[in-house]
Amino acid sequence: MQSAQRGRVFALLLGVLAVLAGLAAVRGGFDFAKHETDMLHLVDIVLRLADGERIHQDFMTPLGLWSVAPFALLTSAGLGLGDALKWGQIGLAALLFLPAWYVAVSRMRATWLGVAFGAAVMLLAAGLVYGGTDAKLSLSMHYNRWAWAVVFLPLALVVLPAERRVFWAEALIIGAAMAALTLIKATYFVAFAPAVVLGLLVRKEARLLGAAVLVGLAVLAVQTLFCGLGFWQAYVGDLLAVAASDVRPQPGKGWAQVMLSPAYAAGTLLAVGSVLWLRSKAKDNPAGLVLALMLPGAIYVSYQNYGNDPIWLVLWGIVLLVLARELRSLQIWGAVALALIAPVAVNVGFSPVRHITQPRAAFEPVLPSDNSLRGVTARFENPSGVWPLGEDDGSCKLHGGAVGYMRAMARTLEAEGHAGKRVYAAGLFNTFWLFADFEPLKGGAPWYYGGLPGIEDAELFVLPECSLKPEFKELVMREISARQIKLEPVYQDENMAVFQPQNASH
Repeated sequence: MQSAQRGRVFALLLGVLAVLAGLAAVRGGFDFAKHETDMLHLVDIVLRLADGERIHQDFMTPLGLWSVAPFALLTSAGLGLGDALKWGQIGLAALLFLPAWYVAVSRMRATWLGVAFGAAVMLLAAGLVYGGTDAKLSLSMHYNRWAWAVVFLPLALVVLPAERRVFWAEALIIGAAMAALTLIKATYFVAFAPAVVLGLLVRKEARLLGAAVLVGLAVLAVQTLFCGLGFWQAYVGDLLAVAASDVRPQPGKGWAQVMLSPAYAAGTLLAVGSVLWLRSKAKDNPAGLVLALMLPGAIYVSYQNYGNDPIWLVLWGIVLLVLARELRSLQIWGAVALALIAPVAVNVGFSPVRHITQPRAAFEPVLPSDNSLRGVTARFENPSGVWPLGEDDGSCKLHGGAVGYMRAMARTLEAEGHAGKRVYAAGLFNTFWLFADFEPLKGGAPWYYGGLPGIEDAELFVLPECSLKPEFKELVMREISARQIKLEPVYQDENMAVFQPQNASH
């Protein structure tokens, strides 16, 4: 790009960032309309970190520290939880602004393609839906969007030839981005590291690869300096525990379905076809081979993510349109790729606008101590009658009103004189401490991945009558039996049975 073009791309991308910040400022707090349990999971982790707990070491989660650190830092600084969640995303978009601009002006050739790439990165960082086509807002699975935004940077640098290069800028972007992936969601690093490494080698960029590795190791060394080696040991332990768990082998469709089912086959076939076309028409251009290296990781990440959205098609389409300058037939391939992912991309892109147009009267605070994070009142109402009662074997499945159900149980326990205690609840998550005067479990898990994390610290054990995942409740009871933990009855009503756990064997 010429100097004037680079300036235009900079100004236009700065305008995108300014619009995102302006939309965030228009409406205070954050109002969400779906995935309450995922939001409680996020809130649990953020508040634990803001209170000084250490991720992985004081509680269990496979998510990396950087996936929640911006939220926790802003909450610690005094922002309300809803504002911290919203502005944490804007902060990430601002952090990615200059790297996205550099990639755009060094690789995209046309102004509009550079702006499209940079805007895609920032919108993935600041969107208010995980993806999909459901317009209701939530920060559920936000870390998937963040990881896509980050990984687009090194992938674009590796796939596309450089028109203008600053060596250490590229080493910094590639190395820091790959290090960031390990601390946001390690799946992305595992899936795309082969494409980045082999892609650089295919392009005869061994020196750049070495510099990027040094940058990445330096970033991880700084993280270790602040958190110690115990952080990594605990992080790897959490990842291995979740990988070995039968509780959640995959959050959506199976591998074969994500590749070749009617919903996804068009994208897969387009990717394979465009690679073959590139290799046959431009044999000297390594882009086709690098894209081929990227495809397995892209499909794997889509398979592993909730919703299975093939977000990689956004980058794939832009890359093909850039390469169409030398091979015009790729314009059709690129346009089709973008058309296939357009419904998801539009949903993410317009989500900040939808946030300010939602009716305020429909929302109420989720937590008693913070009115900046609000959910739809109708979804929080008393759960009585919201879910169908099951048989007497404890298989009752909660279909709605999860927040109201947790609130009711927490208030009952508080009224029964158990305030200040640490509570283990059998099922998907333990959030009593968010709704009343209770303490979070040391070593607990904000989301259930198997085992009995935190049971040694529990003063009360709660067996809910109904559960979002009755099978998880049954797994917990099997673990209780296997460990020979005695449960002394304390209290029972129509919502729950409460026990005092004793004699946990390890």
